[in-house]
Amino acid sequence: MSWIFKSFLAAGIACAGAAAKADTIIDNPRAAGSFISEYDNALAPLQFVKFCMNYGTECEHDTVADQQIPPSGERASAMLREVNHSVNDAITPIQKPTNPLLRHWTLSPAAGDCNDYAVTKRHRLIEMGWPKSALRLAVVLIAGGQGHLVLVVRMSDGDVVLDNLSSSVRPWNAAGYQWISMQSGSDPRFWVAVSEHGEHLRASRLSSLRTPS
Repeated sequence: MSWIFKSFLAAGIACAGAAAKADTIIDNPRAAGSFISEYDNALAPLQFVKFCMNYGTECEHDTVADQQIPPSGERASAMLREVNHSVNDAITPIQKPTNPLLRHWTLSPAAGDCNDYAVTKRHRLIEMGWPKSALRLAVVLIAGGQGHLVLVVRMSDGDVVLDNLSSSVRPWNAAGYQWISMQSGSDPRFWVAVSEHGEHLRASRLSSLRTPS
């Protein structure tokens, strides 16, 4: 049942650590060069739906742009470090209302929470020529089971994370998070369940189909 409950987390992200400074989470020494496993379609966060209504171009599926090859090597790493650092410095962390109906995601606010950091970083990288298919918002759980939003960047050699809780750009499996859902790479309007959470949800669905009525 816990896996089913977590599938509804995306409806409203409490944004744990919204008032925390960068580097409050200790990096785990995990290997780079791997990708987040993707499974079935998942419920998009309610605030994401509202964000797309307010910032339509951020969620449009641009087939031509997505055919572009993302930057690579040290040039790409330098761009990601600069964007992660500059956005973390530019936005003052605040705690927003917990009611998902009152919450909203904003680009480049003076003050904001984890959602605002993540969408602003994605917006900056799109402006710098990165394809949307390589820039994936993702819902995770941090220690204590609190919801948090980060930006996953799909590189040619693995997924990395831009996070307002860290000044470092880290491999996705070095953050110590529990991964719940992420934007689809084929269409930024849709989300998919990921990692062990997605695997368990799929197994649960398959088991229910095999169970005689």
